[in-house]
Amino acid sequence: MKPLISFLYFIASVTVISLGVMVYLNNRKSRVNKSLFLLCLASFFWLFFAFLATFSDSYDTSLFFFRICYVGIVFIPSTFYHFAHEFVGRTSGKKIAVGYLISTIFAFTVLGTHYMIKGLFLYPWGFYPAVSSPLHIIFMLFFLITLFSALYLVYKEIRKQNIPSIQRTKLKYIFAGLLVAALASVDFLANYGIQVMPLGFLFMSLFTFILSYATLRHQLLDIRVAFARLFLLFITAVVVTGTPFLLGMKLLGTGLWMIPVSVALILAASAPLLYIYLGEHTENLLLKQQRRYQQTLLYASQGMLYKRDLNGLLKFVVILLTLVARLRYAAIYLFDEESSCFELKAERPLLPEKPVILNPENPVVRKISQKEILNRDELLSRGEGGRVVDVMERLNATIIIPCCTRRGIVGFLAFGNKRSGRHFSSDEIDTFLTLSNQFALAIENALYLKDLEKAGSKLFHAAKMSSLGTMASGLGHQINNRLHTIMLAVESLKIMYSDTFNKRGKELIDSIIKNIRLAEDTIEKLRNYSRTSSEEVFPVLLKDALESAFEMMRLKSSAFSRIRLEVDIGSFLKVLGNLSQLREVFFNLLDNSDNAIRQSLAKGNGVEPMIRIQARASEKGMVEVVIEDNGIGIGKDDFDKLFVPFYTTRASSLHGTGLGLYVVDKIIELHGGTIRVESVNGRGTKFIVRLKGA
Repeated sequence: MKPLISFLYFIASVTVISLGVMVYLNNRKSRVNKSLFLLCLASFFWLFFAFLATFSDSYDTSLFFFRICYVGIVFIPSTFYHFAHEFVGRTSGKKIAVGYLISTIFAFTVLGTHYMIKGLFLYPWGFYPAVSSPLHIIFMLFFLITLFSALYLVYKEIRKQNIPSIQRTKLKYIFAGLLVAALASVDFLANYGIQVMPLGFLFMSLFTFILSYATLRHQLLDIRVAFARLFLLFITAVVVTGTPFLLGMKLLGTGLWMIPVSVALILAASAPLLYIYLGEHTENLLLKQQRRYQQTLLYASQGMLYKRDLNGLLKFVVILLTLVARLRYAAIYLFDEESSCFELKAERPLLPEKPVILNPENPVVRKISQKEILNRDELLSRGEGGRVVDVMERLNATIIIPCCTRRGIVGFLAFGNKRSGRHFSSDEIDTFLTLSNQFALAIENALYLKDLEKAGSKLFHAAKMSSLGTMASGLGHQINNRLHTIMLAVESLKIMYSDTFNKRGKELIDSIIKNIRLAEDTIEKLRNYSRTSSEEVFPVLLKDALESAFEMMRLKSSAFSRIRLEVDIGSFLKVLGNLSQLREVFFNLLDNSDNAIRQSLAKGNGVEPMIRIQARASEKGMVEVVIEDNGIGIGKDDFDKLFVPFYTTRASSLHGTGLGLYVVDKIIELHGGTIRVESVNGRGTKFIVRLKGA
């Protein structure tokens, strides 16, 4: 029995200290990780020196080891309490400091006096410390009160109603682990002459298992999954190699053979750790230069997001590629919508005799239209060269990566050979692909801003500048920048940590990308709204102008979606006009109705929010559109000033500029139409717009 107990103490000590060291090394700045390491260190002192003490046959040697063992024991309650406080996020530095001070006093008493340990008992499993009653009973009270306080603290945190479910799950695992660890205090019974086999090592091993399982399953502690798996691999190696060792002691007894076998056991258990450590360092050494410039490219690509000028952006990218990636040549081709060709827009260095325009029939264009990455060396190795490779050689390109957005391929990047003469690795191509995606988004952002500038030059007086400038330029540009930064982070995570993601992690990454796409769709609708058309008039479907105005209202006001719309306009009713300007007319009228309804609700009018829109062909080839709401209405004193610039009937001038209806009146006048208003104060307003039919 004695060798078995000693061996189990040893296994438990290795398990506990391995967990503590792994947690601490993974994040040395985390206060939770530090406190758990201190708890594991105190437990290690107890378990390891208990192993040495029970293994020894000498009374004096065992007594010496048990005194050191008790130094760890007296620090267990203070570290136990410290860990519980840090995990629940409490800041109680004074209580923690007092606990450590009391433990330190008990530690000096254990080492320097006989007031804590007066001798040893001899049990079937070996020597065990006999304690002095008065002081040890005081210590026991301190021990039990501290452990109970820590458990109660975690329990109270679990019972709170306002904590997230994932945090509650973590707290439950911590509570279970600490409760199991607290059960190890059963070992104190043997200190008083009660012949109960010590099972503290069993409870501490179970405590380690609970924390490791919860970390792997629920990310309990700040430990990477790879570290947690490494820890389990190490513990498994200890158990597997330790079992034959225990059997050998049982059959052969103790002797000199134990020395080399013990060394072999330690080396065998440490082999997985050593292998992974050396493997990582070797890989880092071999790929140090490659990873350095990959990281530089990924970080530098963020600078593209702030390049508003398209030409400046193109120059920035080719300089970035040639300097950081150490390429002999880099070029950018962009798609021109008017010619339907790809045109050379930037290159470094400047080279003569290369194609500057690639038409849709070009073999390279056909390939990249399928969103395919072209690698000249790979094409040659597969025997698929032909005309594609010929064109790539004329372009001085070894790698061609298309730049794709939701609208399709906006261009492609051409990479020349490395200055070192080496081939491109798959990791480097993945990095270039991420860079090209960010570049495509940056191009779209630059084009978007360019479109906004064009739209701004044709905005109708101050109202157009106010509404479009606020919603399109401000909202669209700010959201675009943040979306690009998020996309960069997500794609970087996919490249660097895809192997470590579990199923849930991959689902979260896909969810982030999906929501970014949804946000981009919203910005695209904003952009479509802000894009100006020519000043010429054409037959316009009334339904199209109204629906685009509805979309803009939903973007501007979340409350608009809760308004009941009654629309009766006919699917094929047309008017003669300019779509962009008519869209502005209906948007302003709907915006006024929305604001009037909100003012009515704010005054406590218990009506269901409603906007009714009707349209019908009228006499003399005119079309009459009626927009009616049940909002606050317009007072008699305000009627004469409705179409006066900078005058507003809204509750606060912060809600509008007073130019909306003025702009509406002028646009309708330019279209050869009329507008009039009917309103009952407190009951609603009706706008009647007459336009030329088509």
